[in-house]
Amino acid sequence: GNLTMRPMPVPHDAREPCQFVFDDGQHRLAILTDTGHITPHIEDRLAQCDALVIEFNHDYGMLMLGPYPRKVKERVAGDLGHLNNRQAAGAIGRLTLARLQHLVAVHISEVNNTQALVMGALSDVLGDDADRVEFAGQKSGLGWRELA
Repeated sequence: GNLTMRPMPVPHDAREPCQFVFDDGQHRLAILTDTGHITPHIEDRLAQCDALVIEFNHDYGMLMLGPYPRKVKERVAGDLGHLNNRQAAGAIGRLTLARLQHLVAVHISEVNNTQALVMGALSDVLGDDADRVEFAGQKSGLGWRELA
């Protein structure tokens, strides 16, 4: 039908990594994981979304104090690694959120992050709107959502 899928190149340590924005002319859904940092191109692609699924991989402090070897910590926290809570929340804080119906935090490390830390980072940029954040678990996933 009218569904358009736009790939969005992302900085990650894989060959030609990309994430996607889906648009049917009425609604936009963006999925952003496996991204080392937010680029202006990514921010542009995330603008005016009705739903955003975004990586909150790690809390930087937990990662640095955690059990991973130094090399792995450097990879995860590097520009070609994964978004930390502050990076993801900062990107959301720079977006126009008037249309946003669903904000789903995903790819949350079971070793280097917690939902409470994600909510803390989001509360800094969303205030009381942080209550509408949803979490998709690695084992539990997330049920279907509908865009109005």
